[in-house]
Amino acid sequence: MMNKPWSPERIYIEQESLDYSLSQKILNRLKDVPVEIVSDLAALYQRFSMFSDPLKEGKKCLLICRGRGDFVKPCPCTPVYLGCRYTVINLDLNCPLDCSYCILQQYLTNPLVTVHVNTEDLWRELEAFLQKQKGRMFRIGTGELGDSLALDHITGRSRELISFFRKYPNAIFELKTKTLHISHLLEIKPPDNVVIAWSLNAGTIARSEEKSAPPVHERIEAAYKVALVGYRVAFHFDPLIYFSGWEKEYSEVVEKLLSRIPVDKIAWISLGSLRFPPSLKEIIARRFPESNILYQEFIRGLDGKIRYFKPLRIRLYTHLVKALLDGGKRKIPLYLCMESKDIWRDVLKKEPEDEGEVEKYLSSSSGCCQYTI
Repeated sequence: MMNKPWSPERIYIEQESLDYSLSQKILNRLKDVPVEIVSDLAALYQRFSMFSDPLKEGKKCLLICRGRGDFVKPCPCTPVYLGCRYTVINLDLNCPLDCSYCILQQYLTNPLVTVHVNTEDLWRELEAFLQKQKGRMFRIGTGELGDSLALDHITGRSRELISFFRKYPNAIFELKTKTLHISHLLEIKPPDNVVIAWSLNAGTIARSEEKSAPPVHERIEAAYKVALVGYRVAFHFDPLIYFSGWEKEYSEVVEKLLSRIPVDKIAWISLGSLRFPPSLKEIIARRFPESNILYQEFIRGLDGKIRYFKPLRIRLYTHLVKALLDGGKRKIPLYLCMESKDIWRDVLKKEPEDEGEVEKYLSSSSGCCQYTI
């Protein structure tokens, strides 16, 4: 379990990235780790492809290089289901954790844990993007292509990002993690527009499917610590997974969560059920032969992804909503990730007109009163 900060067994650094300040900072912090300078990233990826499990080997190593694409992008929400206009910042790629259901196993061609060090390009791109968003309240965050805090002890990105977003109060900035690496967060004054989020799951799923991740109760305790110093926090029950005893175990997680975290510190909670591209099924079966998550009845959704049948998804969501809101006694902003309007209506008793309405609800301080049952 990753209770201790991850350290790579080997560092690969792109020749043309040697002189970046973040590169030097990382090399100084990991001075005892062997370093190999590479000039051809494609050849490096090809070398790792020769392993029987390239991802397993890649998670042992750190690659330092330049990011060549856009850092700021719309969240790749599936087009036929209701989105929320979330904006993602793609900084680091891959993650030292190894969750069986992780879509990055299929999505990324680079198997190494990767840090992009051309930070000045990031700041310029963010400045240009945010200048165009004046007057709009919206959510933006890291954690789409890698855990937001898993490498923070190496990069120190969290403090820099939080300092940057202090200047843009209309942008609600989210860091998403499964880890306990919050020390940098506790050293600075929290801005009102920064949210620290944790992915949570049932204990059985966390133990069997979230390899190297800390126990759920420790994630909740980390959330308590950052809430105590003034941060707002959020939680993502995604993916919800059906298994024998799921009702009891998810209820227990909710009980632990709400006994520790004040409701007024919760910015939002998302719910999403297990879903994956068909091509990921073979990868999960090969890399995690002991996993049971594939042995359920599935359908192919409108977006082409493999999903639970609609009635089962509704059962999962309804159970969590009732546990979280306690029959309407609690007011917590909840939303469904990549689900249809009719499931929003059945589960949350509200059918947003479009993703703009969802965005407004989640970025508004008064939104917590709109979708409670």
